Amino acid sequence: MASEAKIVELPLPPIEEKAQPVSSLRFDWVMIVVSIWWLGGIFIDGWAHSNIPQLETFFTPWHAVLYSGYLAVAITLLVKIVQNLQQAAATAGSMSPSLVATIKSSLPGNRWLRAIPVGYELALLGVGIFLISGIGDLTWHLAFGIEQSIDALLSPTHLGLALGSGLALSAPLRAAWQRRGDAPSWRQLGPAIFSLTATLSLLTFFTSYAAALLRPYPLSISSSGRVNGVIDILLSTGLLMSFVLLALRRWRLPMGTFTFLFTINAGLMCAFSPFIGVLLLPTALLGGVAADLVYKRLQPSEKQPASIRLFAFVVPLILYAFYFLNLIIIGPILAHARPLAYASGITWTVHFWAGSIVMAGITGFLLSYVMLPPAKPAEKLDEPVA
Repeated sequence: MASEAKIVELPLPPIEEKAQPVSSLRFDWVMIVVSIWWLGGIFIDGWAHSNIPQLETFFTPWHAVLYSGYLAVAITLLVKIVQNLQQAAATAGSMSPSLVATIKSSLPGNRWLRAIPVGYELALLGVGIFLISGIGDLTWHLAFGIEQSIDALLSPTHLGLALGSGLALSAPLRAAWQRRGDAPSWRQLGPAIFSLTATLSLLTFFTSYAAALLRPYPLSISSSGRVNGVIDILLSTGLLMSFVLLALRRWRLPMGTFTFLFTINAGLMCAFSPFIGVLLLPTALLGGVAADLVYKRLQPSEKQPASIRLFAFVVPLILYAFYFLNLIIIGPILAHARPLAYASGITWTVHFWAGSIVMAGITGFLLSYVMLPPAKPAEKLDEPVA
């Protein structure tokens, strides 16, 4: 009689014996590729909600791109975790265990958590949040209908989708943050810069109702647009410079970083208002080029706080100077296309629009103090009591 084959399940090493794996640059690039798919689906879906009034179903081509991109990110991450588990199990024994044995052995004590690459812990949480929110979004649509315009940005289930996708899309940025010795090159920092851009774009996506590059209030015929226009400039500046200073805090950045960040973000935002977005795209392009040149000239660093504060002030100042110049050029085009909404020239007084440019600079300047607070004075030693 043939003896029965016995499957030996090799245990994974204890958590304490195996350090959490560091994400490789190659894996970060793979995650960026699938993240672009996911982010593209998000903006395509945003375009549909903003430009197709008759949208009445959850099952659309736009959702197909969105959720297939999500699955690509989720599967890529899960496959990497399983590979790390198998590698750890193989290290502990003489042969590679089966997939089932690997997963089963990783469950006691939540050992599988130690197989998540450094920086991707919250990405796994984000994948779960997105799945739950997606199911909730289908239920929400069935109960309350399909959201349109700004309603789609404030829907509770859509905000859950935003949280989940944000935690996942920012993972390559967190992974790069934890690594040591990243050279200031696109090959080494490319995933971090892509991830930074994707995370910024996700935030500007859900605040598109206050995006200065989509709402040219300085050309508006209505006088009520002045306050809204300044609010848009301040919020847009705050979001943008927060990400600029975050990257500045961690790395020496390669040339072209800010041109890429500004232009790609503005290009994606064109999904909400393609006509106006494309007309104002030169603002982002020229502003990004200027930011790169200022960065190269000032070389801001923590060792020279004044250079960081100057950089944080000058970059938004130049960006919105280009913004108003861009508006002057496209004013006649907008006035011809939408005569009931826009004038052919800036309707704000010189005091108002010039002050808006300065306010953008001040916003960046103040944010530099969040990134690099002033040093605390050394504590004085207690004097001995006589």
